[in-house]
Amino acid sequence: MSQENNKEVTRLLEGKLRMPIHISYISKYILKKSQNETKEILKNAINEGIIEESPLAKDYYVLKGYNKK
Repeated sequence: MSQENNKEVTRLLEGKLRMPIHISYISKYILKKSQNETKEILKNAINEGIIEESPLAKDYYVLKGYNKK
């Protein structure tokens, strides 16, 4: 993924993941990519410390630290 695409994806995720959202919704409506591509993008964002998987349910993602507010 190019640097510019990476920034765009990060901006999209940061704007939407203030509440836990399921991977299928992220894939279909936010990123508009396949679920496998979305999993890779989310894994990279987790490694960068931007998001985390919600402790409330499997396959739901939220901005890192947002659950604590």
